[in-house]
Amino acid sequence: MKTATKNSGIGRRRGAKNKKSIQTSLLVALVAFCVTFFVIIGIYLSNYSSPQEIHATTEVLKDIPLVDATRKYLKKKHTKRDVDVLREAAINRLGKAKKMGNNGAAEVDRENNETIATKHDKYYPILRSEVHLIDLDLSRLTAGKSGKYAGAKGKFCKLDWNLHKYNPPKYPMFRFLVDESGCNDRENIVTVEISTLMDKVKEYDERIQQQADEGNDISDIDGYVHVMPPAGFVFHESRVGSTLVANSLAAMDPEAHRVFSESNPINQALQAPEGEAAANLFRDVVYLMGRTNSPKEKHMFFKVSSAGTKRMKLMREAFPSTPWIFVYRNPVQTMMSHLDPSKIGKKTTGIQAVCTKSKRHPPPDTIKLVEESGRQIEEISDIEFCAAHLASLCESALKELRKSSTGRAVEYDGLVDKLIADVIPNHFGVEMTEEAKQNILEVSKTYSKNKGSKKSEWSEDSEKKEERASKEIVDASETFMTKTYDELKTFTTK
Repeated sequence: MKTATKNSGIGRRRGAKNKKSIQTSLLVALVAFCVTFFVIIGIYLSNYSSPQEIHATTEVLKDIPLVDATRKYLKKKHTKRDVDVLREAAINRLGKAKKMGNNGAAEVDRENNETIATKHDKYYPILRSEVHLIDLDLSRLTAGKSGKYAGAKGKFCKLDWNLHKYNPPKYPMFRFLVDESGCNDRENIVTVEISTLMDKVKEYDERIQQQADEGNDISDIDGYVHVMPPAGFVFHESRVGSTLVANSLAAMDPEAHRVFSESNPINQALQAPEGEAAANLFRDVVYLMGRTNSPKEKHMFFKVSSAGTKRMKLMREAFPSTPWIFVYRNPVQTMMSHLDPSKIGKKTTGIQAVCTKSKRHPPPDTIKLVEESGRQIEEISDIEFCAAHLASLCESALKELRKSSTGRAVEYDGLVDKLIADVIPNHFGVEMTEEAKQNILEVSKTYSKNKGSKKSEWSEDSEKKEERASKEIVDASETFMTKTYDELKTFTTK
């Protein structure tokens, strides 16, 4: 029993000693942590400048032109290193500007533009218009008060515009240019929030414009960018010559013209929910697409996808004074372009065509149009649905033509001559030089969607289309399309 008691006492003493050892270790660790924490805080705070230092640097910067963004940067990052570097740079630039006069001021401007742009590496190529808007992500788009929006993201990539400018038939759609420019590779894409970007872009562009207004030569302005407002929008019925219109606009003056042919950003922006926020988003998207670092580019045009015709109202809200056209064609000829029996055979159901895509989930305006003819949407054939769909596009255009002074309907027959003699010079307001005329005539000889390596010559086929048309196509055209076709003629360019 004594031995047991003795052992028990030793156990208690060892337990007490171990407990004291653990407490000591914890105390030492706590002291070490506190010392380390306060040392780090001290070092961190020592890097920040006092309000007096910030004020002194800001006062120096006031004497230098175009440094608002630098001052804003100072307000956000008040480290001594930032302040010391910027103060020294500011004093040096001020001295250089005073010694060199106007040229010195221009030099200061160039350096300042570089500084502003490089503060945000992600935005740098966008601000300088070295990359272009190629796509939108509106999956998280929200509309706020006063026409504001949020959640819209833009994807930017460097496009080789010369591919389209000098051979539009080979790259008739924007997506082909995007693909050929390597913009389907994620590594080449920069994604940013549109609303945030617009604040930076507007500030940058105003600064560049101010430098130009002060008499600086454009070639001397580093990071020069200017904005092209839209010169015209091209809407269409589908398969009616709209691509020829886009190709002609691009080819007539490749250096001065930029044409977006059914581009994703425009198509997606037009699908945003109606309202002031949607108009502002569309306006901002067009603004971003109109920015260019080429002094030679002057005119920008948009050919919108046929589905975009139903959202024409949004375009007009955003750009009420911008001219636009709606291209259409004889009903039977248009139907044949979609449903030529030589391509689809004798099928009346299960037809895979652009004009039948929405048959499984028909939009309300198409359902209404069919019911007004005394039929039900569920009972009509695919051929009849195609005619009803095309008629609904024409009706959408008519709604805007009836109340618009900036729109025109342009029929397919004699399209090239109409473009040269009237639409481009008189409606879009772009001078038609002899060289431009010849360029249009030349590009019109090639099939407008000549994506292959060999050129395919275009030939008029309107009469052949009517001769080959089946009775079903003729009847469907008469039932659903004749009425809108006849009214469109009253708004047509002669």
